[in-house]
Amino acid sequence: MTVAMNRVEFIAPVFVGDVVSFYTETKRIGNTSVTVLIDVEADRTDGSGLMKVAEAEVVYVAVDNDGTPIPIVSGKT
Repeated sequence: MTVAMNRVEFIAPVFVGDVVSFYTETKRIGNTSVTVLIDVEADRTDGSGLMKVAEAEVVYVAVDNDGTPIPIVSGKT
């Protein structure tokens, strides 16, 4: 469940025909939450190349069916 978007910055517009890519980086893994940095780039159809158009910081929390936070289970052993 997304619980917070601490920061969203819209840097430039996206135009019809642009190819948009989202890139993420895990900033922090807590007991029940993960903070992710997101960069958004647009490949312009006018040939001007790639341009960063937005960035955000999002916090996701693992929850059970009742919405109660639960520990994140790591696949690492």
